[in-house]
Amino acid sequence: MAQYKRLIDPTTGEIHERTAVLADGDRVTSAAQREAYAKIHNGRSAEFTVTQMRNIDEVIERVSDKHCGYLLYLQCFVNYDAILENPDKSAMSREDMMRTLKIGRTTLHHFLRETTEAGVIEEEGDKYRLNPRYHFQGKTDNTAVIKTFVAKVKELYTEVNAKDLGFVYKLLPHIHLETNTICANPYERDVENTLPLTKEDIARLTNITEKSVYTKLRNLRFGDQYVFAEVIYGKSRYYKINPFVFYRRSGQPDATLREMFSIRNNFAKRAS
Repeated sequence: MAQYKRLIDPTTGEIHERTAVLADGDRVTSAAQREAYAKIHNGRSAEFTVTQMRNIDEVIERVSDKHCGYLLYLQCFVNYDAILENPDKSAMSREDMMRTLKIGRTTLHHFLRETTEAGVIEEEGDKYRLNPRYHFQGKTDNTAVIKTFVAKVKELYTEVNAKDLGFVYKLLPHIHLETNTICANPYERDVENTLPLTKEDIARLTNITEKSVYTKLRNLRFGDQYVFAEVIYGKSRYYKINPFVFYRRSGQPDATLREMFSIRNNFAKRAS
């Protein structure tokens, strides 16, 4: 995804304060193209936003768990120019952000100070923009990304606290392309060589106690949907993340992955 830099034309000497510098696989779209795309989709809001998996360790290192949770939710409100906007397409103000996140002025102040200092959110006049180095809306040919499905994350935010959502955020760089397994080698193409992370590994990774990690992995849910599934293989246990909330591939998850989460949801429905 493009980053924006101050560049000088070596021929004319003209200074361009904000020039898009594209990464491999990125494509340029005009405002007209984006408008046409929106019309094709009947004015619906975006179905998913995109996270750059190779870069968000920089966010995780600089931003607290709770603020990572707020950041994950705010992705649901980003437009094609990475500007945070309200449902009526107006730019999101501080007051709008407070209302959207359901937080007070002091909490918002701390969140914006931390994320702007980290370069994750950029303030442009009266607008706020997510740095596309980490999160954006649109298509890309880059496979080192993960899609976040807007409707599901909105549901999730209504039922879990921001710190729990931040825990989920910290696992996004570790989602395997083919299987949605939380693993140490998410770019490994051969699924026979996947190295799943145990709850002990995840505890070390997230700096949370094993007991707390296991509680989150087993119980985080929204409605009848679980965020994680536990796979038991002999004496070993490992975990997958819900592909209807976070997914790396194009199209639908395969039948095995869909069944894994649907069956657990069906058990939840029978128990209620």
